[in-house]
Amino acid sequence: MYLAMGWKGKSSLIIEIGSNEVFSWFENKRLRPWLLQSIFKDIENRMVRVGNVSFSKAEKHGNDLAYALALTGIKRHGMF
Repeated sequence: MYLAMGWKGKSSLIIEIGSNEVFSWFENKRLRPWLLQSIFKDIENRMVRVGNVSFSKAEKHGNDLAYALALTGIKRHGMF
C-alpha cells in the first residue's frame, strides 16, 4: 500500500512492533530463529523496494484497535 500510494521517497515507513522479542529480531539479526530466516529475507527484500523503513517499539496497550485488527488479520486464511 505504501508503494501504491506513491509515498516512496516522500516519507519514511515506520512500522510499530508490539513484541519485545520480535523487535529484538529486527535490531539484531543473530537473534532471529533459524526457522524464520526465509521470512526475514523476504521482509528485507521488500524493505529495499520501499526505501527508508524504520521500526519502533509500540506501547503495550498504546493502540488496542490496531492490536485487535492485527490479530484478526493473522487468523484469516486469505485477504478477502
